Amino acid sequence: MEITLLGTGAGIPQADRAQSSLLISDEEVLLIDCGAGALLRLGEIGLSPLEVDAVVLTHLHLDHVADLLPLAKARYLLGEPWLRVWGPVGTERWLLSLQSLYPYLHSIKLEVSEIDAGCRFEVCGFDMLSASAAHSVPALCYRVEGSSTVTCSGDTEPTERLSELASGSDLLVHECSFPDGFDVTNHTTPTGLGNTIRGVKEILLTHFYPQCRGLEEDMARTVERLSGIRTRPGRDLMGISLS
Repeated sequence: MEITLLGTGAGIPQADRAQSSLLISDEEVLLIDCGAGALLRLGEIGLSPLEVDAVVLTHLHLDHVADLLPLAKARYLLGEPWLRVWGPVGTERWLLSLQSLYPYLHSIKLEVSEIDAGCRFEVCGFDMLSASAAHSVPALCYRVEGSSTVTCSGDTEPTERLSELASGSDLLVHECSFPDGFDVTNHTTPTGLGNTIRGVKEILLTHFYPQCRGLEEDMARTVERLSGIRTRPGRDLMGISLS
């Protein structure tokens, strides 16, 4: 299984961090979230939009979905006028409403499946399990099982529920939006994550706000010290091979 961090930033622009997007490749290619800059990053790794077999959304905040309709349009322009999308309740209404604003895109078939917390489902040959996140809007975390197991937090406060979802994973990709010292809700700081997460082999931190600039390594060391789990800060286009 190959993991590529396409976007490791958040809602405030940063020159070297696109917004949230994670690529998981095994027999097929799955995109988790599709924030602004995801399409550019796909081009930078030489992957055609036609090679993205499906998109799974953690939630509908713009920094996680801004490039979704542009991805569908790119596929349409390349001769594939359809896209499969999974996401939390409300995804279909949001996406079809957005599509309705662009009459020339009405011919794109958007196949949307909505998911509740606690659902087991299959996407692109991956067995997936969802759990609710602790965020400001309905949001989901996902466990993705293929030749290896990856858990993706989306946006969330650190929770025991997510720790249970991730238990036994080869890799946990978890947001760490702010360094310690910030009064944070709906997101994660290093100490909060390090004191909560257990039972995974490795952690990659992502979804950094500009306040983290230059502190990412220190943040990872804090998580590693408290959790006892190898932890690294993610960066755009970072690739991980799992076996």
